[in-house]
Amino acid sequence: MRKNLRGRKATAIALASVMAMSLAACGKQDGSNQGGQTEQKEYVYVPEYLELDDNTNSSYSNMTVQGDKLYYTNYQWDEASGESKVVLGAYSLTDGSREDLPITINADGGGIYSMQADAEGNIYTAEFEWNATEGDDAYTQQTTVLHKYDASGTELMAQDITDIMQQDENNSYVGSMCLDDQGRFYISSDSLIRLFGSDGQFQGAVQTDSQWIQGMGKAKDGKVYLAYYDQSGNVKLSQIDFDGKALGQTYDNFPNTNGNGGLCAGIENDLLVNTDTALYDYSLADQKTTEILSWLDSDINGSYVTYAAATADGKILAVVNDWNTGETDLVKLTRTKASEVAQKSQITIGTLYTSQSLQAAAVAFNKQSNEYHVNIKTYIDDNNWTETSWSDGITAMNNDITSGAGCPDILDLSNLDVKELASKGVFEDMTPYLEKSSVLSKDDFFENIVDSYTFDGKLVGIPKSFTLSTIVGRTSEVGDKKGWTIDDIIAYAGQHEGASLFEGMTKSGMLYTLLAYDLDSYIDWETGKCSFDSEDFQKVLEFVNTFPEEYDWQNDDRSTPAKIQSGEVLLNMTGIYQLNSIQEEEAMFGEPVTYIGYPTSGGGSGTYMQASELYAITAKSSNKDGAWAFIENYLNQPFDDLYSYGLPARKSALDDMVEKALNVTYMTDENGEQILDENGNPIPEDGTSGISYGDWEYTYHTPTEEEINILKELISVAEPSSATGNDEITNIITEEAEAFFKGQKSVADVAGVIQSRVQVYVNENR
Repeated sequence: MRKNLRGRKATAIALASVMAMSLAACGKQDGSNQGGQTEQKEYVYVPEYLELDDNTNSSYSNMTVQGDKLYYTNYQWDEASGESKVVLGAYSLTDGSREDLPITINADGGGIYSMQADAEGNIYTAEFEWNATEGDDAYTQQTTVLHKYDASGTELMAQDITDIMQQDENNSYVGSMCLDDQGRFYISSDSLIRLFGSDGQFQGAVQTDSQWIQGMGKAKDGKVYLAYYDQSGNVKLSQIDFDGKALGQTYDNFPNTNGNGGLCAGIENDLLVNTDTALYDYSLADQKTTEILSWLDSDINGSYVTYAAATADGKILAVVNDWNTGETDLVKLTRTKASEVAQKSQITIGTLYTSQSLQAAAVAFNKQSNEYHVNIKTYIDDNNWTETSWSDGITAMNNDITSGAGCPDILDLSNLDVKELASKGVFEDMTPYLEKSSVLSKDDFFENIVDSYTFDGKLVGIPKSFTLSTIVGRTSEVGDKKGWTIDDIIAYAGQHEGASLFEGMTKSGMLYTLLAYDLDSYIDWETGKCSFDSEDFQKVLEFVNTFPEEYDWQNDDRSTPAKIQSGEVLLNMTGIYQLNSIQEEEAMFGEPVTYIGYPTSGGGSGTYMQASELYAITAKSSNKDGAWAFIENYLNQPFDDLYSYGLPARKSALDDMVEKALNVTYMTDENGEQILDENGNPIPEDGTSGISYGDWEYTYHTPTEEEINILKELISVAEPSSATGNDEITNIITEEAEAFFKGQKSVADVAGVIQSRVQVYVNENR
């Protein structure tokens, strides 16, 4: 449940003023990299943060704009009585006054799925109630009821639709509710739209055959429209034909809302559409969108916007729900001439995909900085995905990098071949900036992580977080030392005939496993020499050929832990992303384990790190100081603030994570003695967590000192991942190896072809 929109009468106006002064007009600045700018906009939208009340025990939802009022439901908790209730309220968008409507629902016995209002002030709700039956076979059942109330709170209609909703168990819930201009109800579930007349009587249903309903809402014409994914995965918009009980005309080129709120009547056009990054006006006639605003230009994280609507006076009202902190903001945005807003120097971050963490980081920086404003350029368009979207995005990014004028100031290195780009001089050396920093130093971070992203003496980036990839086996079988060779794993497999080396492993999977982190063993990029025709590589192909072409997962319902403990599966490829990962592996094997790692030709540790949230300054940026200001700010933020996934690269942050995990208080009885569970372990006050596979489950305990030391040792020996590797080389190997796997060519012949093709590629791309 969301936290309240906090009372901040004294700060709301001040914050709005600060935001107005700090907004970027997004125009090109003299002397700055054109790639770091967006097209100049004549208007921007300045945010004003509104206040609903001072009650810290409130939580708001179901917000909807009608005329000059914002209607909402307010879940309130009464500390004195220990009860909660649902209050329906209205907030005036003209004078800021607030009133509780004379409609109250006991939240302990029910609640509101969805709420709408009409121009006369009538309120429409889809409510649920829990009712207990009596007798020997007493049970609790949920009912669903449609209600209509007038502005005075008088109930005008109540219709129980429980039986209708329960006719289809896959569509038995109320996802959202809309009204058309005739007061008729449209209720969406998973893939079904149920239709009810203004009197609440069921009129039929519309089966969408949709993979996922994105949103539903009333357009300017008073009709209700549905946005959904069709069976091909494309986003479509269709009118819901109430009388025909079917989807009507279908419209193309509709933005992907990613479930960010319903659809509302447009401003100049028909529908207002909210996406993760922008707010659009959609024209039914032209089947085109017009961007109204970029959320980032208004220092708002678009991923948080759960509702956006146009007000009667032409402003935009947005509900911003930060699900990371639980806080909700109500923001009114006013269209303002860009010339009236203080401009900042623009910094552009280039990324293949815009993540929520990146948006959050950009918004946080923009709010803090008086000098710089970050904008994000995304190279892969989720709204128009095609088979070539990935390659097109990479090509577009490469073109911008090489053009100079279009080069972003910062690159998000996720899914990029960092080593290859570094060899081409794409990145600026961060070392001088780090040495001058008053808040960061190299010593703050794990040494091998810094070294992993240092190429030819140049530090190209430091990740905020990372995960580890490795292979785990029984110490009793693989020994207690980390790392092994290709020969070692082949010999180990030969000693355990009848058992599977890995669960569900196939030829293609094993080929990837053996080459993902070892491809460079067969290529010397300095000399250009390749050795894919060597006996070592042929040995890899022969070993891979012992695995099946496919694996029958449909007839395999046993879990990985069950197979490992029975001896059917020998090793486990695992990702380590939290403190509990260490104990989980030992529990899965049921005995001491060794993190032996992926096999390599050189016999390294075999444990690899995958960086997350890694950003680099481009050498062609003409605003390198601004780019560093963002990266420095980002790396200096507390680890938990911006959705960081995995383990922190900053040593102090990992220490804090460990301290927090170890600082556990346990439940005690009236005598102060710890209460133990069925296994004799104390029960944490905050509860326990665990993992379940169906036929195997495990409850995590507080990490031990030994487990923490194992994790730190793995971090210290981990090497940078090259698994993103070179897709072109991987494709060559996979393609040519098929001839050997199918018995069409000898292993020597196939290795020779691979050697020839890869050698040509390396010569052309050194």
